[in-house]
Amino acid sequence: MKFRAIMICDYNNPVSMAYSKVAMKSWEPIKNVTVERWQCYVPSTLDDAPFKVPWGKYSSAMKYKNNKHKITLTERACLTSMFHWWKHIAETGENIIILEHDAFVRDPVKLQAMIDNWRDWDVWCVGIAAECIYINQDIAKFMMRDWLDFKVDIDAGPMAEIHTAIFKYTNSKLNPNSPNVSVVWPSLAMRNELCEVIDKRWTVEVNDLVMKGNIGHQSAPVTQCYFPGKQTIQHHKKLGQIGYKDETYNQMEILESLDYE
Repeated sequence: MKFRAIMICDYNNPVSMAYSKVAMKSWEPIKNVTVERWQCYVPSTLDDAPFKVPWGKYSSAMKYKNNKHKITLTERACLTSMFHWWKHIAETGENIIILEHDAFVRDPVKLQAMIDNWRDWDVWCVGIAAECIYINQDIAKFMMRDWLDFKVDIDAGPMAEIHTAIFKYTNSKLNPNSPNVSVVWPSLAMRNELCEVIDKRWTVEVNDLVMKGNIGHQSAPVTQCYFPGKQTIQHHKKLGQIGYKDETYNQMEILESLDYE
């Protein structure tokens, strides 16, 4: 199966472009995926989006549980860029892998094997977070119905929103004919590891197995590359600069240099 991979980056941000250059190089061994850069939305271009995202006011992300956090324009721009391609998948059914600009292939042999043995996945998230994600048309349509038809608030990051969609898709009375999912998803072991769920309902029990790394456990072929000190967005001041925990930093591909101006 052939895939187009869309790498979301900011052409006007030298650091973003530098990361995308490193990341794209790492994808070269993957023979049936074509990676192309795409200009993300930024705060000044949010109104250019041909759709209206139903934003919540405050983030529901667990990391902000004790630090009430109003969703920033930069965070809105990041998720709007993802939303753009989720909507495209819902409308076209095109097989697209959505990449962030730092999506680094750490194990090309394994990634190639995973793509060569492609099955009818609903969601395929093979990094440490949202840097490398595929969703199928059914899930994308379900997400769009929630947000655009029912006006359910978006109030978290892309990873959390997709996770919520998986759970609702398999447990909603509105979706009685599609109760099972096949998903590859990062565990919470914080070791760049994945879990695999094949043709199951994403119940609370299954979710617990996934998050604890106890179902279909395996190493992740993709991670995020990072050159210490060079970021492209401002993080929450109280919670730190990278990933909010040292374990996230330890999962990354740490670069010795980054060519930017």
